[in-house]
Amino acid sequence: QLRERTYSEPRKWMRGKGRVTIQFGCCYNYAVDKSGNPPGIVRDEEVDPIPPLFKAAIHRMVRWHVLPPSCIPDSCIVNIYEEGNCIPPHIDHHDFLRPFCTVSVLSECNIIFGSNLKILGPGEFGGSTAIPLPMGSVLILNGNGADVAKHSVPAVPSKR
Repeated sequence: QLRERTYSEPRKWMRGKGRVTIQFGCCYNYAVDKSGNPPGIVRDEEVDPIPPLFKAAIHRMVRWHVLPPSCIPDSCIVNIYEEGNCIPPHIDHHDFLRPFCTVSVLSECNIIFGSNLKILGPGEFGGSTAIPLPMGSVLILNGNGADVAKHSVPAVPSKR
C-alpha cells in the first residue's frame, strides 16, 4: 500500500496530456494543490522512500561514474506514459539538486531541448535538439541543460 501522495494519475483535460507519477523520497507539486501549496517540493507531505532496487541502481550509477558521489539522489519520480502521453516544455524546479538524471526503461522516445521550444500541436514540440533515449539509457541534466534550456517529451509511440 503506497502513501497517498506517492501515486497520482493525471486529470485528463486534453488528449495525450499527463502521465501517471510515482514519487519516492519527496512530494513534488506540479501546480498549486488543493491546500494552496505552490509548485515545488512540499515538505510536510510524506511519500514512500526510494525502493531498494532504485537505491541499488543509483549506487551503480555512482560506482560507474555516471553520477558524481557528491550528488546522490534523495528522491525519484517515476513517470508512466501510455501511448500518446507527453510532457510539455519546462525547466525542472530548482528544488531538485543538479545534476539530475532521467532513466529510460520500457521503450525508446525522444527528448527535445531548446531555449525556445514551440508547441506545434497536441503532443508535438519543436526545438533545436532532439536526443533519442533508448531503453536502458541514462541522461544527465546539469548546467544549461538543466537550468536554461527547456525540455519536453513528445507524444510517446508506446507505453513507457
